[in-house]
Amino acid sequence: MKKKILLILLPVLLLCCFSLSCADNAGNNVKSDAEPGSDDALSADIAESGEITVESIIENLPDANYNGYIFTVLTSNLNDGGEFEWRQAPEETETGEPINDALFRRDRLIEEKYNINMRYVIEDRVGNMASMAQRTVRSGDNAYDMIIGEMIGVTRTLAQSGAVLDFSDFPNVDLSKPWWNQNAIRDLTIDNKFFFPTGDVTPRYVLGPYFLMFNKNLFANHGLDFPYEKVLDGTWTFDEFQKLIKGKTIDTNGDGTYDFFGMFNAGFTAYAFMKSFGESIISTKDGNPFISVGNERSMNIIAKITELLTYNDMYFDLNYDVFDEYRMFTNSQALFVGQTAAILVMYRDMEDDFGIIPLPKFDLNQDSYYSYAQPWDSVGLSVPNTNEDTERTGMIIEAIAAVGRYTSTPAQYEVTLQTKFTRDEYSPKMLDIICETATFDLGHIYNFGNCFDTLNNSFHRNTPFTSELERIMPRMQAELDRTIQTYSGS
Repeated sequence: MKKKILLILLPVLLLCCFSLSCADNAGNNVKSDAEPGSDDALSADIAESGEITVESIIENLPDANYNGYIFTVLTSNLNDGGEFEWRQAPEETETGEPINDALFRRDRLIEEKYNINMRYVIEDRVGNMASMAQRTVRSGDNAYDMIIGEMIGVTRTLAQSGAVLDFSDFPNVDLSKPWWNQNAIRDLTIDNKFFFPTGDVTPRYVLGPYFLMFNKNLFANHGLDFPYEKVLDGTWTFDEFQKLIKGKTIDTNGDGTYDFFGMFNAGFTAYAFMKSFGESIISTKDGNPFISVGNERSMNIIAKITELLTYNDMYFDLNYDVFDEYRMFTNSQALFVGQTAAILVMYRDMEDDFGIIPLPKFDLNQDSYYSYAQPWDSVGLSVPNTNEDTERTGMIIEAIAAVGRYTSTPAQYEVTLQTKFTRDEYSPKMLDIICETATFDLGHIYNFGNCFDTLNNSFHRNTPFTSELERIMPRMQAELDRTIQTYSGS
């Protein structure tokens, strides 16, 4: 008997990070025309009542019988063996944990639809995942039907080595459907080849974009208004952000050491600001990547961010230890901290209330917010080029993504993020905008000519990037050209 799993109804759908209407109404100017790949069109096609069920999604997928085929997925459930559980594979039974149970139900529906058995090989060390897959490809062994791992540590490594298949025209996969992230296709296509598919095929995909957390108690103590309304009316800009943090980094006890911060900067947050202002190291046009950093606007933005760091309004300690930002923020020592949803689990027991907002626009001339999906927390899928039946593989992958949109993604997004780790009615609206405006960058993923590291160091060490860019530009271009040439021959 088929299990009928009701989709969380329209009020919850409107909270989903893929809800275009929320972003549109937020002054974010996200385009939505209800074309065939949109949720609106999908709903109209399969549920006149406006209620979508997972069963109705399953019934509208193409039929096939794969005679008990074992579909093997190589993936991970932890962050590189360590700090966080970022589940991508279910246990053998339901456990009461929302994401596990949603993945479990997703798999059972797909197994019944296609007469297959889902099998997972779990490897939580990123480097091991890539090397395991490469070894099987070299030996000609079709060991894994699909691989899901971090974009920078797994997906890129496999693509660069020529071990996986191009997804730009994969059999039975329709990348125009709403369960595939369109922004990743826009930003990560190389010579019209696409090796970084992501979306509802993995519940982790909502965890990658950067946002700002702000301490609501400290805002109240300083007589500051929460930025929510500015975000929603489209006027949350760099100037407004600067007003809030200006002069807030101070030495409160006179011992010569800063102990309170307007914003405590960590990791890739400075670059996330550059991305939120609409600039990238590498951009793409018509499916072709090119070096975009170095134009007048990008250099002006780099100077502005560096100035913030120089005057400690956005503070960074050169002796930074991993998760210093967590310690400072939970200890009420910073108004703001930059973070991704993958790390929100750390803050669930924080005593002070906090809010979540997207990083600001550069100015009011910028049409949209942009939320940088950094490639360590973002994941992609790969199919090894030893695959023996791409039509079967594509059929199952499309089903995993489609059904995941209405099972595992809501479990990750609505339960884990919106219920457990957010503190007010505005945060879900903010997360809608953050997820919908996710933006990616090949410059960080590939670090052509050491470009990302050089820029990140220039931010944090106040070194002039102009001269550094001139020095590394020939190598950047050579490595980009070589990558394009590699993929052209794929």
